[in-house]
Amino acid sequence: MLIRNHRQHPGDSFKRQEASWRRAYAEAFSLRDRFPGVEQIVADMTFIDVKETGHYSAQMRSFSASAKAFFAIACPRALCLEGGFNLDTVVTTMIAAQQSTAAGMLECAGWTEPSRSQHAHCLLQLSYRIHVTYDGTPRRRTPVGRVP
Repeated sequence: MLIRNHRQHPGDSFKRQEASWRRAYAEAFSLRDRFPGVEQIVADMTFIDVKETGHYSAQMRSFSASAKAFFAIACPRALCLEGGFNLDTVVTTMIAAQQSTAAGMLECAGWTEPSRSQHAHCLLQLSYRIHVTYDGTPRRRTPVGRVP
């Protein structure tokens, strides 16, 4: 007799997660529309694996005025579910304060196993440095956030 496990297959969760990110990206406004007066945003990112289970390449993302103002970064851990890093609050705070640079650290809250047991937290860390270029209007250059 075949007993079916009514739990969702992990592959389904990954597909839903990817569809959700694609939908959010598609619905995002351009940088120009969301933040008039901002020419460019550059985010330099490195990943720190406190579990020491892998090595992840540094990334640089550059957003021009016509680019989507979508600042969510997928977790580079291949099997991380419901994880990633959202720099939207950092960017929004910087622009509201008309600041040019920020640096800090975020931790992935995803899971590396569908069981979501305590030891299955992803915990990958993202160290970021963000620079905002405004459209020629002088801005304060006071850093926001913790500078490593």
